[in-house]
Amino acid sequence: MKPSYLKSPLSYEEQTELLKSRNLTVSNESFCSKKLQHINYYRLSAYFYPFYEDANRFKDGVKFEEILQLYYFDKEFRNLIFYSIEKIEVYLRTQLAHAISQRAGAFGYSDVLMFHDQVKHQEIMNTIKSETSRSKEIFVNEYFKKYDERRLPIWAMVEIISFNTLSKIFANLKEKYRKEILKELDVKPLVFENWLHTLTYVRNICAHHSRLWNKTLAIEPKKPKNQKVFELLNSKKIFYVISMILFMLEKIDDEELNFKNEIKKLTLKYPNVNLFSMGFIKEWESLELCR
Repeated sequence: MKPSYLKSPLSYEEQTELLKSRNLTVSNESFCSKKLQHINYYRLSAYFYPFYEDANRFKDGVKFEEILQLYYFDKEFRNLIFYSIEKIEVYLRTQLAHAISQRAGAFGYSDVLMFHDQVKHQEIMNTIKSETSRSKEIFVNEYFKKYDERRLPIWAMVEIISFNTLSKIFANLKEKYRKEILKELDVKPLVFENWLHTLTYVRNICAHHSRLWNKTLAIEPKKPKNQKVFELLNSKKIFYVISMILFMLEKIDDEELNFKNEIKKLTLKYPNVNLFSMGFIKEWESLELCR
């Protein structure tokens, strides 16, 4: 029989005392308590583990500020990753809308002949209908007021569906249309489909403000056979996702975000962060992707 949960809630001051009892150096107790008011102890505890000597005991000399720095690094890192994934997402929405509309018109996404699996296509169409009905975008309401249509044209539809639904549309498209969408990216459709799955997972981590910096990826991205640089990397670690993003943004030639420089600046700003825990390799800056 499992025991009941009997831990009592602690005040912020008591949480500070608990950290001290676990060998953490707290030079300013009021500062520590104030930070614990702003950052849930349980959330912050995800950043304790690299500093532990044993379970619930910190290594000698570890300071509260060191944990905060790791937390701040992860926060900035998540924001950067989220913003970079948005760039890829917007690009995909644009390319998918253009490719389908050029082939089959404004409502080409309704044409089952463009897709592999009819059952999946119907499921996706149902999801699109549901997401369209939930949309609060003004242009959606105005469109249905103006036109006798039940569907949005694809260039409008792609702007209101979720990233997950967008990924499903791409995954179900026939190969020739997928290749057309990916012609600038130089990556195989099956690999890109898998990458989208990974990016959706990582994007959700960022959106929920969860720990990302040393995450072991639950959805492991594939290694493209025609890009040898990826063979050197651990595909279960977040540096692999960084490399995927670098690869795609370089191909897209997006001048709005210099992702490469932003990653370098972040590692310089937080020099004590263990990059190897993220899957970075030695001399990572000399990789072709990072030059």
